[in-house]
Amino acid sequence: MTRSTLTLVSLLAALALLLAACGEIEDDLAEDEDPEPDDEPDEPEEDDEPDEDEDDEPEPDDDEEDEPEAEPDEGGVLEMGLTLEPPTMDFTENSAAAIPEVVLYNVGETLVEIAPDGEIEPLLAEDWEQSDDGLTYTFDLVEAEFHDGSELTADDVVFSFERAMDPDTAHPFAGDFEPVDSVEAVDDRTVEVQLSEFSNNWLYNMGRSPGIVYAEEHVDELDESPVGTGPFEFDEWVRGDRIELVRNDAYWGDEPALDGAVYQYIEDESALTNALLAEDLDLVTRIAAPELVEAFEDDDGFEILDGISDGQTIMTLNNAVEPLDDVRVRQAITHAIDREGVRDVTQGGFGELIGSHAAPHDPWYVDLADEYPHDPERAEELLAEAGYEDGFELTLELPPPPYARRGGEVIAGMLDEVGIDVELENIEWGPWTDEVLGESDFEATIVAHVEPRDIVQYGNPDYYWNYDDPEVADLLDEADRAQEPDERDELYAEVQQTIADDAVNVWLYLLPELAVVRDHVEGYVEDQPAGSVDLRGVSIDD
Repeated sequence: MTRSTLTLVSLLAALALLLAACGEIEDDLAEDEDPEPDDEPDEPEEDDEPDEDEDDEPEPDDDEEDEPEAEPDEGGVLEMGLTLEPPTMDFTENSAAAIPEVVLYNVGETLVEIAPDGEIEPLLAEDWEQSDDGLTYTFDLVEAEFHDGSELTADDVVFSFERAMDPDTAHPFAGDFEPVDSVEAVDDRTVEVQLSEFSNNWLYNMGRSPGIVYAEEHVDELDESPVGTGPFEFDEWVRGDRIELVRNDAYWGDEPALDGAVYQYIEDESALTNALLAEDLDLVTRIAAPELVEAFEDDDGFEILDGISDGQTIMTLNNAVEPLDDVRVRQAITHAIDREGVRDVTQGGFGELIGSHAAPHDPWYVDLADEYPHDPERAEELLAEAGYEDGFELTLELPPPPYARRGGEVIAGMLDEVGIDVELENIEWGPWTDEVLGESDFEATIVAHVEPRDIVQYGNPDYYWNYDDPEVADLLDEADRAQEPDERDELYAEVQQTIADDAVNVWLYLLPELAVVRDHVEGYVEDQPAGSVDLRGVSIDD
């Protein structure tokens, strides 16, 4: 993949992901190899017919028609609590992580899906083939209908992909389609995608929001009430309050157990916790303040789920402004911060410490958590070498999440010990998006990058932290093109080490994924690499 520069509009949209899922971001990398898909997707299960009693029941007439399929068991409506409401439902306009929480796999579907273990599995494509050179993908589609009853065809896939590739649409995930040369409908059930060059991440990315398939006639509905092929239909959105989904009884795959689901948006964490304790909610998808988990630890009526996280929580440093443009200053800041102490205060001890931009479950992960031990004396030495023996002033901008606001206070105290005078500035998401992400008008900030495998951003010199190293960009390009997993992993490992040596940012810890569910909720899976709150396997046992 050649280096590319996102347009400002596309960048702003893609970066909005940072702020909608406790503060979030974009661009992934794929699995070791494209797994072989199952030959056939699982067929919808039917309820077993009751045994016939031959002595009591008459023999059916030969001409009698087959009995209709049994209706699926009704599973009630799942009431979920979340803090961040989507700004729109249109995943082609905005990359906020709150959007796939509702839409992905529930309302809209992709050719492939990303399983909880990170494997690529079939979805709207019941199977696919990849050419020997890795450049041609041929997908065979399932027989499916959109919620309005219209048939899913290969033309819908072509339209969805080509619209994302059109520079005039400013699609937030346009970068994920850069490897694509052409998309063609071979027939109504077959799609061929031709890549211009081999890419490790393209198929993986198609299992996320970028790959959602929709029909041209439904484009105008994406903002308020998207129409998809998924097991749930969009029913109602009361802005500032809730989003309601209902079961799609004509779904092509396994019919869901739930009758529907309600996404209830409650900004105040304490109010959210109290609603769950009062059993007004069945599930809270993410506990942002871990001390609130204590209320459920000794209650058998609830289960605490600690999921795998991709949320690299970092103190982002603007590498283009003085004195942060000096690597010695950045290294000094990193040595001055006791990352374990920050984690303990902000996350109650939950969350794994990290030292570069990768998660431990990534196949190329290198453990660099001890690269910069807490060492205030070494920090002072580095500051003196850089000409700042008397310290300097630093503005730290803090968006709303508790991990940022609390973390900022702790970090300010640590930096003060080495002579860095930190001014804390609380900032709401709107101005933060415009000033920090859009204009890079900041010195330092704290945010969690929850999008999986977004290490590729260190190859983009226009990204908001303004890190420009052509060698790193080349390494990332080589890694994406590497067809051997060992070669790929070595290249990504080299990138991790390089950006750690350069102290591009201060990597703190992985944001914990803590959910709490009532004991009558079954089948909820907290680990969702693609960002969906996946309702397909969830049921309520009353």
